Amino acid sequence: MWHGLELAQFVADGLARAEQELSREQAVSGLDALAEVSLHGVLERILSESGFGLLREVPYPSLTPEQKRDPQRKRCDFVLTPERGQRIRDALANRRRKTPEPTLFAAADTEHSEADPTDCYWIEVKCVGQFTCTHGVPGPNTTYASELINAVRKDTAKLAGDALIARGVLLLLLFCETRAIAEHDLAVAANRTLDRGGSLGQVRLRCSPIPDRIGNRLVTAATFEMNRAD
Repeated sequence: MWHGLELAQFVADGLARAEQELSREQAVSGLDALAEVSLHGVLERILSESGFGLLREVPYPSLTPEQKRDPQRKRCDFVLTPERGQRIRDALANRRRKTPEPTLFAAADTEHSEADPTDCYWIEVKCVGQFTCTHGVPGPNTTYASELINAVRKDTAKLAGDALIARGVLLLLLFCETRAIAEHDLAVAANRTLDRGGSLGQVRLRCSPIPDRIGNRLVTAATFEMNRAD
């Protein structure tokens, strides 16, 4: 399974291809004008080419009291499984299921099609822009700094807080003017998270130039790896 640097490179390459397609189509808007949910769709297409299994909106696996009470449960944006076609073993869903005990052959088939949560790669995604479109009007993002810092702090905490997630990463897509800005601002967000006692491991980034349509000239795929104390 990947580590953060490989994921950052793979996604950055995929985003570069997506921007090239938009340029060939002479699109008025680029990736940085898309809503986050639309960018998730772009990421799904990129990650589907990884060779691993890919799932979206997967419930967090631990059976905490909060998870048991919440019918919706916290969900992770993307999860890579070791093999294509696998679902993730979900103890809470199995506990709620009122079905007869499986036969020996059915149990064997289920085992083969389910991946253990600890063998999977859990990916939370956030998209932040130095320049954004608000109601269709491009301009500087007035909440840029707080969005960036809160994204790193909150999502790494979510991943680190689940004991059944052995490999988790925040994939942050940052649209900004220059690489120097990206490196500085991502470092500030990481340091603020650590200053508040956050669980943070390696931070990796890969950049790709994009056409300047609304002020951003670069997209950075940054991975913040989870560092959970066992």
